[in-house]
Amino acid sequence: MNAEAPEPPYSVPRYPSSQPCKQAIHHLLVSQGASHAARADLYAALSDSPAQFTHLALATYADLAGLHHAVLEQLRGAHVGLRLYLQGDEAFIWPLYALARDAGLQAEEIVLDGCDDGQRAVYCVHCASIQPGTVDDRLTCAHCGVVLEVRRHFSRRLGAYLGVCADADRPYAQVRP
Repeated sequence: MNAEAPEPPYSVPRYPSSQPCKQAIHHLLVSQGASHAARADLYAALSDSPAQFTHLALATYADLAGLHHAVLEQLRGAHVGLRLYLQGDEAFIWPLYALARDAGLQAEEIVLDGCDDGQRAVYCVHCASIQPGTVDDRLTCAHCGVVLEVRRHFSRRLGAYLGVCADADRPYAQVRP
């Protein structure tokens, strides 16, 4: 009997550890927390590199919109050779990933370091809304009220997991006579 957990579906993001690109001329770390360990690890890996290093942490901004604005300003002034490192839970890193892609970065220029035990975004297929969720398998849609089963399917375009009606006979979990 094999006690290993089954391999997650292909669409579920994986966050392999990776070393920073030594050829990059500018490294931009954007973290959800003011993680000194993350910054120290990146500094240590780049200690023999003359590259520029910038760290933007959510804790130093009034809100997420302020951080997004700061990231956009960094990307507007960026040149070829930038590496973007995104660290945090999935609800934090995937909107930033979309922001960076819209700003012109290629997927290969973005390193994702996500944790799958925090917040995540869930897309309701019934009302086409995206809402925050946790790692729980069920969620009641905040927009249409349907009880959703959160599937193990992740849309990189939306940055969200797929939520479908958990029980088609009782979509609102009401008691039937």
